[in-house]
Amino acid sequence: MNSIKVYDNQLQSKLSHLKLHPAYLPHIGLKYNEARAKTLIIAESHYVHKDYNNKFSVEDWYNNPKVIYQALDAKNKGYKGWFNTRQVLEYYQSSNPLAKGHGIFNNLEIAYKEIGSEVKLFDECVYLNYFQRPSEVEGDSIKVQEIDSEIALENLMVLNEVLKPNKIIFVSSKAYHNFMSNVTKAQKDQLPYVGSVPHPSASSWWNRKSKKYGLNGAAATGKQKFIRIMTPK
Repeated sequence: MNSIKVYDNQLQSKLSHLKLHPAYLPHIGLKYNEARAKTLIIAESHYVHKDYNNKFSVEDWYNNPKVIYQALDAKNKGYKGWFNTRQVLEYYQSSNPLAKGHGIFNNLEIAYKEIGSEVKLFDECVYLNYFQRPSEVEGDSIKVQEIDSEIALENLMVLNEVLKPNKIIFVSSKAYHNFMSNVTKAQKDQLPYVGSVPHPSASSWWNRKSKKYGLNGAAATGKQKFIRIMTPK
């Protein structure tokens, strides 16, 4: 049994949510176990196709997902793939030209390549969306409910336990602020380094300098901060 399957079994045994929604299993790079920096990269959320804008309730998503998947299967247009983390990454890695919405992956890989790594970022990192439910409207930010925050944090803590990363990087301010507002000190103490950078494609701060992203009073771009975090020490 390969290591990714082993991880999947462990995650699903600990998280009933991932049994209900196996499409939300994180992307795990094939070379993650050998990576110099075993890193979890965390974005915000998937979103539904516009045909389903505001169609699915929070209650059904977490407790009665059969209703949602039956509705998606009825149209048979691959809409379930819109919130399948691994399919999204596979599509990005195989598509040419770059698909709409995949700028986040491309910009992260470009930054990682500048470090001098011969291995592509998504071949050795773990990638997931923090909120374990898609946004209600195509292209919009998720309207976070209390249960979203609870499930997201529980999911992250279990991923940390199973995957044992040595770095966690949020690439979504909304996700990072939600995490920081809900994590307890005891939980934070269980985690490795946790940092954040602005969204690599949706935020102008990825390429604009701010003292917020620099060290010792110097200004830096979000991209430069990401490179600094990911550069082997």
